[in-house]
Order: sequence, then structure tokens, then C-alpha cells
Amino acid sequence: MEQLLLPAVYFPNIAYLSYIYQHESAQVVINERYEKQTYRSRISLVGANGAFNLTVPVVRPNGKMSLVSEVTISEVENWRKDHLKGIESAYSNTPYFEYYWDAVKAIISDEHDSLLSLNLASTLFLIEKMGLSCELTHGLVDHEWDYHFFNAMTDPKKHTFECQRYIQAFEERHGFVGNLSGLDLLFNEGPNSITILSESVNKHHI
Repeated sequence: MEQLLLPAVYFPNIAYLSYIYQHESAQVVINERYEKQTYRSRISLVGANGAFNLTVPVVRPNGKMSLVSEVTISEVENWRKDHLKGIESAYSNTPYFEYYWDAVKAIISDEHDSLLSLNLASTLFLIEKMGLSCELTHGLVDHEWDYHFFNAMTDPKKHTFECQRYIQAFEERHGFVGNLSGLDLLFNEGPNSITILSESVNKHHI
């Protein structure tokens, strides 16, 4: 099977993880152009008040032409505190929160020197904890990748993927919300997360 090329995203969503589930190896492309308001620096979660987003503030040294590998994290605001508070508030009562929270907190609290470093750490964490066998690498790609695929994977407005339903903490209040960050799946389903990914793949034949 051809190696999967992926954009670098922050605590990837379920559609992203479903593609990883299907491959033995994948490479994160670091010489693609960074796009704002995408999953490259944003995660979607659901809490007591419904769905919400958490965004990592970034610095683009070359403006719109900045590559993913060049983007750094802005420390002007205390985004780490906001992310930790938001995640803990939403998931502290989920079945598997205590099993993964310390590791998630460590990833966010670590002073990563770039957005890419943070994204890779968060992606590798979900791969490991969900029991996925894909070997993830990152590097430059000297040939064209599928821009349409990358846009679909990273732009919340263009994503149409619907994952297999699973138990969510606030489903009775807000209904099931699909394709959230893998954190939502992991905190709610724990070791069963890989089964949800498998059923999502079979459901959509992606």
C-alpha cells in the first residue's frame, strides 16, 4: 500500500485517525503552506455547553507563505491554561479521563519550539494510546500531494466525514457530535477507540 501523506494537525480528529488506522506507515508533510482557521492549530470538542473549539495562537514568520515547519507558537496569551481548563472541564467525568489526562497535560504544558513539534507529539500520543500500528514519520516531500485531500482533512468547513457513533458524555443534552478531536473518543471509549475507528472505516469505505 502506498505511504499515506498527511498534514500536521493538533490532536487529530476521528477522520484523520481513521486514515491512519488503515496504513502501516504515514508521513506528515512539513513543507506545505500553513493555513489559518484549520485543524492544524485547532481542536473541536464538546462539553456541558455544547461543541467548542480550542486554538493554538501562532506566529507566521513569512506571513501567508509560511510553511508548517516555520510556524512557531505565540506566548503572548496563556493558551495552555485555557486548553487545559477547557479539556478538563469537558472530560473530567468521562470513564477514561484519569488514564490519559496526565499525558495530555504534559504534551500541552511542554514548551514546544514549534507548532509542528506540538502537533507531532499530540498525534503520536493518540496513535499509541489507541493501539494503532501505523509508523508515523515527518519530512519534506518533493512531489505534489493531494491538496484536495489535505483541505478536506484540515478545514472544518469542508469536512463531511461522519464517524461511527460512540458514547459521549453530554449526548443526552446535545445529541451525538461527530468527528471531534480524538481526545473526545479516547476519554469516552478508551481501549475501545480502535473499534470505533474500524467501524468508521467499514461504514464509509474510506
